[in-house]
Amino acid sequence: MKISLLLEKFRNHGYTLPQSLAELADNSITFNAKNIWIYMYWSDDLGKNSFVMVVDDGDGMNENELLNKALTIPKEDHIDRGEGDLSRFGLGLKTGSFEHCRSITVITKKGKIIKKTLNFKEGLTDEMPSCINHKFVKKYLDNFEKQNSGTIILWSDLDRISRIQAIDRAANFYSDYERSRKHFKLIYHKFILDKKINIYFGGNEDVNKTKIFDPFYKENKNTIKLQDVEISFFKGGSTILKPWIIPQDTGNENLNFTKNELQGLYFFRRKRLIDYGGWFEIGDRHTDRFWSPTDRFNRLRIEVELPLENDDLWISYSKNKVTIPKFAISKFRKHLKKIRKDYLEKISSMSDDPASKEPVNETLKKKKELTKMIGNKMLNDEDLSKIEALIKKL
Repeated sequence: MKISLLLEKFRNHGYTLPQSLAELADNSITFNAKNIWIYMYWSDDLGKNSFVMVVDDGDGMNENELLNKALTIPKEDHIDRGEGDLSRFGLGLKTGSFEHCRSITVITKKGKIIKKTLNFKEGLTDEMPSCINHKFVKKYLDNFEKQNSGTIILWSDLDRISRIQAIDRAANFYSDYERSRKHFKLIYHKFILDKKINIYFGGNEDVNKTKIFDPFYKENKNTIKLQDVEISFFKGGSTILKPWIIPQDTGNENLNFTKNELQGLYFFRRKRLIDYGGWFEIGDRHTDRFWSPTDRFNRLRIEVELPLENDDLWISYSKNKVTIPKFAISKFRKHLKKIRKDYLEKISSMSDDPASKEPVNETLKKKKELTKMIGNKMLNDEDLSKIEALIKKL
């Protein structure tokens, strides 16, 4: 079989650029990296010399690990992995990369530096892409040689991006760059918060350290923790539902989602966020209607650590989507109904207790006051003056 036909099998798995970069970052964390640098460059020559580069200071790979694991197809779909391994099927490097490019170069150091390229034209080769001579790549290579260990992944021949209309290519490329930054600050927030990893995004001369976004606002004094619920499954494994009531005023969360869309379940695998937002087709058993995100529950977010047993039944091939298996739905429904009830009772008690109220939106306060006054049947001149003043303030 021609090498190009073989490698085509690694494409079209539905990865976005942020998701593909996360596959590479997962590998870096698995190999004990403390720092990850992500660099994206779009050239003015219709993208011919454009590249994406991910650098880490992890354990690196020897020649056997590179040739027989990283750049080959695993013989088994389900691989028994060690604690802390974020990989799932052992295909992330290939599938995530070839979704966007036709050439992957791996430069790795574990004792000595090894360089290999896997591309659609020649298959596995020692030949390096032209972008290896770019000044930014050279800069990272110089620093890399001084490291004790680590790995560089270099994407070139970015054919999927080059197919976009010429006027939109650079804009689309750097838009994906910004989306990737937002994606990383959310899905790796536990690692960053625990000071396990530093992630840097670079563009041109700038390199910016990724800040965290904790969707549960655990450090905020106005956040409320509801009681945890443990669920055990007959097919093995268990999980704990950890409900949080986030503060009423969280400002702009800057994640391209509304507050309603961010309510609901957040599924983690070994502290890495896999999928989040909404109720994942859980609903009322008797009506067959799924719960939809509503204002009523827009402050309820529930942390769920996926069971490692049979996790292939929960997680999609591309590790970006969770589907609750049929054997788990009834237990999730039962406990989520209780959590949602507790949430509503807590919110209601807060509204009745002046000491626990959060600041009320002033415009809303004026509207309520105005409605109450207009509801009176007898209005004197003083009331009318107050109404007129309130209307002017709205």
